[in-house]
Amino acid sequence: MSKPNLRKLMENLGQKLQRWPLEEWSSLILVMVPIALLFCWGLDFHNLRRGEETNLVESAHYWWTALQDSGFTPTSLFENLGRSPLPIWLISLSQLIFGPGLWGDRLLGALLNGASLPLLYWLGKELYGRSLPALLTVVVYGTAPTVVYWARVASINSFVLPLTIACLASALFCRRDLRGGLPLGLTLSALALTNLPTAILLFAAGLVFLHWDTPRLKSSSLFWFGLVLGLLPAIAWWVTHSLLPQQELVNAMVVISGSPWPLNFRGWLWLLVSSPGLIFALQAFPQAQKALPWSWARFLLCQGGVYGMLVIISPWASTSLVMPLLVVLALAAGLILAEIRQGASTLVYPPWWRRFFLTLAGLTALGAIAIYFSYGQGNLASWTAQEGVLTILVLILLALTLAMTSLLLDRQRPEFINVLFWGLFVCLFLVIYTPLSYLPPRSLLDVIVSTVPTTNQITGGVALCKMAKNSTMGQPFNCFD
Repeated sequence: MSKPNLRKLMENLGQKLQRWPLEEWSSLILVMVPIALLFCWGLDFHNLRRGEETNLVESAHYWWTALQDSGFTPTSLFENLGRSPLPIWLISLSQLIFGPGLWGDRLLGALLNGASLPLLYWLGKELYGRSLPALLTVVVYGTAPTVVYWARVASINSFVLPLTIACLASALFCRRDLRGGLPLGLTLSALALTNLPTAILLFAAGLVFLHWDTPRLKSSSLFWFGLVLGLLPAIAWWVTHSLLPQQELVNAMVVISGSPWPLNFRGWLWLLVSSPGLIFALQAFPQAQKALPWSWARFLLCQGGVYGMLVIISPWASTSLVMPLLVVLALAAGLILAEIRQGASTLVYPPWWRRFFLTLAGLTALGAIAIYFSYGQGNLASWTAQEGVLTILVLILLALTLAMTSLLLDRQRPEFINVLFWGLFVCLFLVIYTPLSYLPPRSLLDVIVSTVPTTNQITGGVALCKMAKNSTMGQPFNCFD
């Protein structure tokens, strides 16, 4: 891009930012700074999770050590990387910049997720043409327990989430500028080097949306040239990767699972965990079916409905496939909450909302009681007294938040939005100091790996992967799911 064009682009961007009122800027800061702090605070409080996080961090360290010992060669871009090279490269870079240790392993992923929040706001504003739905989208997304969990660990999903936001934003940008094909191709390339099935399904759903909403792109050579050019890095890597002889470590890193849950089921469980905020999105899809001439309706139906169907019928089993639905459901929930905020006097809340939150409040209270008696009987011997008390207090606070939300919904009061999401934020921040942040169960293979010395984790992982492959009759399991 020439200097005059770049100068003109920066001037246009500056003019657009100046048109944002002071109230909008202050709202953005008030929302995004606490969420970004939630992503980055206390990353070293808990050890690496057994399974995906340990495998990724150890693989990044192994790859960087091998690179230092033997020097850089073209094959260094393919050796000891498995089928998710970009997370390993980025975690290696994070360890190099921030130093070894838990902070260095996790901080770059947390920063990327925090940096994606302004892009998510732009995505919502571009989609709806208003600032309030975009702001509430960021609130719903940033307080989703699934997003907070994956943003705080070194995992494939911690990179899939911001790349999904970038991909969806690039797809919307293509509607107004044919040069948007290049950033769309580049984000899809990055996603393909992180989790190839997710990139394929997002690409398919994105093409359906663009074909429906902007038919002129079909005949635009500039758009297709930029898209193909952006996809070249991923195509080149995967083609070369398939031609090179695979090492034992590379083969082994794609056959071990990190959880006892079936992969097809685990992804939907992660959506269920974030249901307190995402539940409002269900109200948006019937509205979208009645507003098909609008781009936002087509976007939700394609990126939510079409993509969800592709996930269900796809032959791949990966929790990463479900992560893009978190972004789309947050966008849909932001629209409904904005309508409630602006038209609370005319909109009648569905009665099942109240029952849903009341049921969650009861289950949370029962969980607090169960932990109290289990700790009193010595069943949680590894917990300290402080951890036990703080965990019970967090569950009680969450139960009160959900119960108050149910009460306000029953009275048709829009203040439930403030109560629910500020309550979720406080609970998620306090959860960092409790064992609940290490809640996902460990599988038998994780327990076996935990007995392997740190210096031998890679070798032990190879042996365990062979055991897993034999025990599953040769069916491949993804090590990083």
